Amino acid sequence: MARRSDDEIISTRLRMPAGLHRLLTATAKKNNRSLNSEILWCIAHQLGGEAPKMVEQLAVEQRRVMKKVLQAITANPEKAAELIAKLDKDFQGDA
Repeated sequence: MARRSDDEIISTRLRMPAGLHRLLTATAKKNNRSLNSEILWCIAHQLGGEAPKMVEQLAVEQRRVMKKVLQAITANPEKAAELIAKLDKDFQGDA
């Protein structure tokens, strides 16, 4: 099996005690991060080395994509409303 690149995003499940989940959720909210981003931040800073830089690069890319999306929405709000309505319809079909 081919080795994945260091910047490839993978999905994994994580089990943790409910109390730790509550603590991480509260900390994420305080730091204005998602729970996933908070967990990545904690792990990266515990590991040290290149790990914090990798997490920061991911955050920068997420902000760049979000900015691009918001610019597209504000440039054409009518088209954005159409796309949102289509997404809502598509998601209702999945429920």
